[in-house]
Amino acid sequence: MNKRKKVTPYVISFTLPLLVLVVVWTLLGLAPFGNLNLMVSDLGSQYLPFLNAFKRFFTEGGDNLYSFANGIGGPMEATIAYYLMSPFNFISLLFPYTMMPIAVLLIITLKISCMGLTMFTYLDRHYKQTNWMTQIFSLAYAFCGFVVVYLLNFMWLDVLILFPLLVLGIERLWHEKKYGLYCLTLFLSILTNYYLGYMVCIFAVMYSGFIYYLKFERKPARKNIKLLWSRWRLFFVTSLLSGLATAFMLVPAILGMLQTGKSSFHIEDFLLKPRFGLEVFSQMGLGTINYDIRLDHLPMVYSGVFVWLLAFLYFTLPIVPKRKKRAMAVFLLAIYASFYFEVFNTIWHMFQSPAGFPYRNAFIFSFMLIKLAYETYLYARLTEDKAVVQKRLVLAGATFTVLLSVGQFFLNYQSKSEYVLSNRYFFINLIIVWLLVLILGIKIKKPTVMWRIVMIICVSLELGGNLYISMKDIPFGNQDQYAKMYEEQELLMKELKTGKDELFRINQKVDPDQMGYNEINNGYNNPILFGYAGVSSYTSTLDSDVQSTLTDLGLYSKNERRFSYVDESQVANMLLNVNYTVHPKELAHKDKELLEEQKIANIYKNKEAIGGAFLTSLELGKIKLKSGLVIDNQESILQSMYPLEQEKYFKTMTGQHLTKEVDRYEMKGETSVTGVNYLYLPEAIWDNVTYFAVNGKEIKTDVFIITNQLFNLGYFEKGEEINLEFKLTDKLETDKMTWVSLDQTRFDHLIAEQKKASVSLVKEEFGRLSASVDANKEELLYVSIPYDKNWQIKVDGQKIEPKKIVGDFIGIDLTEGHHDITFSYRSKSFLLGLMISAVTIVISIVFLWFDYRKKSK
Repeated sequence: MNKRKKVTPYVISFTLPLLVLVVVWTLLGLAPFGNLNLMVSDLGSQYLPFLNAFKRFFTEGGDNLYSFANGIGGPMEATIAYYLMSPFNFISLLFPYTMMPIAVLLIITLKISCMGLTMFTYLDRHYKQTNWMTQIFSLAYAFCGFVVVYLLNFMWLDVLILFPLLVLGIERLWHEKKYGLYCLTLFLSILTNYYLGYMVCIFAVMYSGFIYYLKFERKPARKNIKLLWSRWRLFFVTSLLSGLATAFMLVPAILGMLQTGKSSFHIEDFLLKPRFGLEVFSQMGLGTINYDIRLDHLPMVYSGVFVWLLAFLYFTLPIVPKRKKRAMAVFLLAIYASFYFEVFNTIWHMFQSPAGFPYRNAFIFSFMLIKLAYETYLYARLTEDKAVVQKRLVLAGATFTVLLSVGQFFLNYQSKSEYVLSNRYFFINLIIVWLLVLILGIKIKKPTVMWRIVMIICVSLELGGNLYISMKDIPFGNQDQYAKMYEEQELLMKELKTGKDELFRINQKVDPDQMGYNEINNGYNNPILFGYAGVSSYTSTLDSDVQSTLTDLGLYSKNERRFSYVDESQVANMLLNVNYTVHPKELAHKDKELLEEQKIANIYKNKEAIGGAFLTSLELGKIKLKSGLVIDNQESILQSMYPLEQEKYFKTMTGQHLTKEVDRYEMKGETSVTGVNYLYLPEAIWDNVTYFAVNGKEIKTDVFIITNQLFNLGYFEKGEEINLEFKLTDKLETDKMTWVSLDQTRFDHLIAEQKKASVSLVKEEFGRLSASVDANKEELLYVSIPYDKNWQIKVDGQKIEPKKIVGDFIGIDLTEGHHDITFSYRSKSFLLGLMISAVTIVISIVFLWFDYRKKSK
């Protein structure tokens, strides 16, 4: 019976947030409680496709740590480390791909519920005074501001589950010299998400100083120095070993992130300048953040109105030691400084100013605030004079009211009105705070069962209501429509891949109206979603060299995290071996062969896709791509492969004429050759274009574009006149415009010659590739795989060092004769990290053995 009594509160701490979530999900109509799903924002465009890849690896047999579905091919270590290290992801193995959105909702629900469990565990083990009221504090942590705003980024929630246990581990290390719990939780925090794990490491150092100040600093100097050396040495050694043990994941992740465009340095990110003003006080109450401002908002310091009320009470209660008040105030101000000053915010975010989601360490502030509030609750119960508590509660309520009013005023009248959801939430917060002042003042010293039930219901309604407010305006997806779309597209992709062992790419477009998304989804990660080699990507781990190369060849790139093949070009199809184009609409391109017409999509064969590799002139290896000169780059590539004397493959439009008006541009020109017509306006801002038509037919891209897009305007005969019309909201930059036609006859001749030298890259077990090549002379083998030092390439059994050509592709110099070539991907960074982890574990075992021997003596 006693055992059951001990377990019951822990079960409740998990069940209570679970029930609140089920109610909120039901009100929102999310499947399985309705027909909506969370296919929005990054969850729909990144996290769900990556979860599909996770499931596919275990259920369909993953090859290795490299995937051709990752962009145009790339290592997966950094993606796995950032997005997929949570053990909760194994839940996805229980669901079919069509129901993965429901699996995501279940994962989010279980993670938040586990946060309530671990927070209760901390409060129980630390204070050793828990009761029914403790549940509302663990509930407050489960629904703190960080969770409410960032729950769609569910890969971050694992660290929040571990965080209360990690704090408990730090305390045990300092008070009892027991380091096991801290070691394990720090290891798991870094492993499950190294990004937030890094923040946890900063916190661990700060919190250790906090404990040292409270517990040891006042001891005699001799004992003080001894304790300082003993505890800090144990802390740093344990932290170091725990961190190094994750090297098998951390080393490839860090090296992978250094290859992205996010590793740049900007001096303005390291200035001691404030990020906000007094409007921040408005964030103490509910109803402050919703989906529309999730990327740019004020610090999420909300943890429940009652938590703030008790936090203010803490600093006015006479029973609380002044030393503790000073220490807690300094600690909270230190965390607050990481929000307020740009330089500290940048340091906390791994020395990179975050692109959206600006306060990712806010959960630390919430935890400390809730911890402080719980201590206040315990101190208030120990205060003998009930009147003192009641007076201080009124003072705390008044403080909250004044600060919230100041914040709301500046929020409305100091250029921050875009953060105001509704001013009615301000008045609701005032009602809540004074209602809580009344309820707490009545029975906080001697709570009855009914009083506790009322408090739990009030707090659950407040926290659940805040979550509902933040999510109710999300443009949720349609689950039934998504499931139907996925099933149809998956069958289509399997049909294209069946019986084909050669490496080729597919450019797939899905009708946005069929996808089941309620907001624009550009399908960047469709290759990973459906499991094929594609030509698009959206991930925080995107290689910057690959991205620059593709942009210089005419693919669209919005920022350093994504690229997409919006309008195809024949040269890019040749270089990337884009064998098939799958499009929901009929494409009037004479250069494409229609293979199959289905209800959901048309399948086209691209004649210029000649193979995963091909032999060509050594001159191709000398080409240097020039930024912003797409047509020049493509011309240089074609000329190096099959030079034309005094001629060009791309011919400029003749008789070009541009008419400019305030809100309308018109361009006219005549084709000088028969072939596909291309337009490139590298500096045009397409947000300013409301209408774009070719010969009266409106052009709409499949992907929302901003700039640097190469347009394929279609196939035209020689001498045809083309009229381009633009309707504008602002000026259209045309100074660096390139408007040309590709000479189809000459290009077809080049393709016919290159097909004789085409080479198939055959896929084998464990992600290996093989090729059989017959070179008639000394030639260059162009391989349509991004250059990576981890590729081990053998020619006739001899390991060779490939060249980096055409920006970021693999080139191999071959002599005359027959050659057998093999490609194997072996991650050197993963092996290095694995060695570091293994050595660290061995050292840790040795330390544990010596520590055991020492204690046994």
